[in-house]
Amino acid sequence: MKKEAGTVDYFTDDVVMPAATGKGFKIGTWNESDAESPAFGWRDITGPIVVKGVGAKDPSWTQVGAGPFFCYAFGVADECWIPFHIPHDIVPGAPVHLHVHWFPSGTNTQPVKWQFTYTYAKGFNQGAYTAAGTTATAQSAGPGVAYQNMVTETEAITIAGLTEPDGILYLHLSRVTNGGTNNTDTIFVTTADIHYQSTNMPTRGKAPGFYL
Repeated sequence: MKKEAGTVDYFTDDVVMPAATGKGFKIGTWNESDAESPAFGWRDITGPIVVKGVGAKDPSWTQVGAGPFFCYAFGVADECWIPFHIPHDIVPGAPVHLHVHWFPSGTNTQPVKWQFTYTYAKGFNQGAYTAAGTTATAQSAGPGVAYQNMVTETEAITIAGLTEPDGILYLHLSRVTNGGTNNTDTIFVTTADIHYQSTNMPTRGKAPGFYL
């Protein structure tokens, strides 16, 4: 019996999918008018927050209220670094969104602005990082509620060469002035992430070419 891609192999009960780039599972409602075309869904990549441990631009490891939790508190100009490993289910060439999770200590509603400077290189001796990187910014108004979990996200970013897994996107995250009256609450950062579109599929190969 012929084994068709995307169908059940009746000899093994396995679902057989094509090992080609950009193939996978999409989400959406299929109908005759095709009003809602299925599309690849979204996942997150998270990474560890790395700080220098010394210097004026280092965020401080700060207690949250009087409770048991501590978190990095970012003043204007404070900075950290976060490496992101690109997973095997990424949709090759699709845009990504960088975002930061933060929360305030109080009720100030002035905007909190973030700068995302990133550099990317393919793995397996295929690419080099750019030392200067590329910069994007995003800001959100303070929620007016203490400890509210906020997500501030960039517009869609298309990164040259992000066409396969196992590269590293290296991020320099810093809080910057909003250009007016800055939020005076203590601003805590829990993590930063990348929203990326996912095929929900592994790759057949574990090294280039991944999609053969």
